[in-house]
Amino acid sequence: MSMIRNYLIIAIRNISRSLSFTMINIAGLSLAITCSIVLFLFITFFTSFDNYHADGDRIYRIVTTMDWGRVDYDHTPGVPAPFPEALKADATGIESVLFISGRWRALVSVEDDGERRMFEEEGSIGYTDSTYFNFFTRNIVAGEASLTKPNQAVISRKWAEKYFGEKDPIGKVIRIDNAQDFEIIGVMEDYPPNTSFPFELLMSYETIRKEKIDAGWYNVWSDDQCYIKLLPGVTPASIEAQLADFTKKYINPEEASHMKRWLQPLKDINHDTRVSNYRQRTVGRESIWAMGAIMIFLLITGCINFINLSTAVAVRRSKEVGIRKVLGGQRTQLVFQYLSETAVVTLIAIVLSVGLAELALVKLNAFQKLDLHIDLTSPGFWGFIVTIWLVVSIISGLYPSFLLSGFSPAMALRNKITNRGSGGFALRRGLVVFQFVISQVLVIGTIVLLSQMNYFNNKDLGFSKEAVVLVPLPQRDNVTAKTAVRAAVRDLPGVESVSLCNTPPSSGAVSVTDFRMDGLERTDNVAHVKIVDWAYLDLFDIDLVAGRPFDDIDTANAWIVNETLVKWVGMEPEEILGRNLTMWERTLPVIGVVRDFHTMSLARTIEPTVLMKDPPGYWHLAVKVKPGQFNTTIDEIEKVWATQYPDFLFSYEFLEEEIANFYRDTHRLSVLLILFSCVAIFISCLGLYGLVSYIATRKEKEIGVRKAFGASTAQIAYIFSREFLVLIVIAFVVAAPASGFVMEQWLQNFAYRISLEWFMFAAGIGVTLLVAGAAVGYRSLRAALARPADVLRNE
Repeated sequence: MSMIRNYLIIAIRNISRSLSFTMINIAGLSLAITCSIVLFLFITFFTSFDNYHADGDRIYRIVTTMDWGRVDYDHTPGVPAPFPEALKADATGIESVLFISGRWRALVSVEDDGERRMFEEEGSIGYTDSTYFNFFTRNIVAGEASLTKPNQAVISRKWAEKYFGEKDPIGKVIRIDNAQDFEIIGVMEDYPPNTSFPFELLMSYETIRKEKIDAGWYNVWSDDQCYIKLLPGVTPASIEAQLADFTKKYINPEEASHMKRWLQPLKDINHDTRVSNYRQRTVGRESIWAMGAIMIFLLITGCINFINLSTAVAVRRSKEVGIRKVLGGQRTQLVFQYLSETAVVTLIAIVLSVGLAELALVKLNAFQKLDLHIDLTSPGFWGFIVTIWLVVSIISGLYPSFLLSGFSPAMALRNKITNRGSGGFALRRGLVVFQFVISQVLVIGTIVLLSQMNYFNNKDLGFSKEAVVLVPLPQRDNVTAKTAVRAAVRDLPGVESVSLCNTPPSSGAVSVTDFRMDGLERTDNVAHVKIVDWAYLDLFDIDLVAGRPFDDIDTANAWIVNETLVKWVGMEPEEILGRNLTMWERTLPVIGVVRDFHTMSLARTIEPTVLMKDPPGYWHLAVKVKPGQFNTTIDEIEKVWATQYPDFLFSYEFLEEEIANFYRDTHRLSVLLILFSCVAIFISCLGLYGLVSYIATRKEKEIGVRKAFGASTAQIAYIFSREFLVLIVIAFVVAAPASGFVMEQWLQNFAYRISLEWFMFAAGIGVTLLVAGAAVGYRSLRAALARPADVLRNE
């Protein structure tokens, strides 16, 4: 114990003697460890999703892949409503089957003390039965959760307090969409943040069962999902084999031949970016691996700073080492002494990092829509911190300690140890190169990512998205009321155009179906469907290539198709006009062809698309507002709404925001990459500054002599800078192909993408040279401006 105490006292004393270099080391390590703590919390959170459910290893979601012979497959978690009951009756090896029908949006109204309050709720409501609580671990804290009868509901503790305050919610009644009343029979605990099932309100599926079943096997919504729990010992492959035959039994053989149903493990739901979930957010495993790689690289960058500065200043301590060895000090003792100094510095950096990480999380949580915090009671967190402390201390201190303890006493006491000959000069160069390889890979990756984001924002989507507001309509309302709202809003002075539709041209909600056409032999025909009115093309500036648009007197007796569908059937735009197309058991003529527009994100190719009039399917009122009149016009629309729909809350969203949500995760990734790129460059330049400072101190006399013999300030600054700038160029030679390969793989995720251009790589090395050059140049300039008389006075 006394030996450890002695090591610590000496360590603190030695650290204080080289305070400036110690501060640089602590700053570099603190930044690296801060980022590592933040990334550790992100990784821990994203990998913890749905791993707390009992029997979670036996729970699977049924996913359907539609293979129409194209590059892009359609993946959906949705199943037709009759599917779960038929599966329960036909399949073997399944312990239980669960069906959940999610609601994207609902109006919830509550009457309390004679006052009715309304709440517009999104994405937290579903229909199911009591099987839900046998599948997923979520406790009932009051009442019960049978959900066997129509018009029953279980509510979360959070929503119970929001709706009813401190009153007992059991037996209370809530109304959904001003149409159906539900009795609260139970209260469930609030869902944890790491769940794929963020339901606040669960209503009995029996309430809508008949309506759903009557829709049949060809009506599929992505929020109607089926989960199964396998019997112990049953393999997913055996169930998937049954699903193939099962599908052919209920779907026509031709369509079934393009359909593959497979089991997705519960633990994969949050990580499969191909398939949506009830959180409307996924984090791919490749993103988690990328976070882990960045965390490791940043730690290595911080350790490299420590190694470089420690080996550079090792010469200062050569006499100390010589004296210790002459007095009988063993090499192992010297190694432990130096490691103890490293451990103290690392510990100080960790303490600072914990505080910095908590501060950083305030901003990052707001940006990422998360609620992550450092839990000082978590064994996992302390295990990570101790691991970081040990690993960083050993990596940073082991080589310098062996280098220092290996000095010859005779050479050390005669002051014959030189910086260049003290070992590691080539190593320091290599480590600097490695640091800047990491930095430039991150910088180039960030530039490519930002360029792709800029491409997303500026690409012509085939329609106008500016100044368009979407107002959700009551889905159960009659067509007459919807057309009355359209007419009233159209007459407002600040409105340029109005249209009724199910969705805008590009939307996260996509309706897909198969179609047939007279004379068309191929059977793998599938199209996206848009339900529109006569004003849709004009409002969104969608160009008509051939034929005519719908008009105000048209009934649902014709189709308009896009150019891709025309090419798919092997015709020309004028040739397809008047041809009969069959879809949804309707055979109608094609009256128009529109120019292609994107119906989904730019990650997907443009699909064959059919536009149709079907007034009961109007879900949104799309309003194009005149420039400069937004606030006034929205107020006027709300007044119209209050007149037509006094029992429904008014809400709206911008089309531009809905489209931006396609790239929300990419945008968040780009911001994180910018942040970590800046940190990596800063740490690298911090170490570079420290090395140049040390060399400048060692070469004060040489600089003085050179200036005395007429060397200019620029010449001396160049002598200092050239070596490090060459190392950055060498790092670029490695970083350019590495980053190019990684980003090319990433760009392949998008059907519409940029190409890697030379200027992206040039900008990468340019940014690095600029920042590193500033750090090196500043310190070099200070050394070059020193007066020779001051430096050589004592010589």
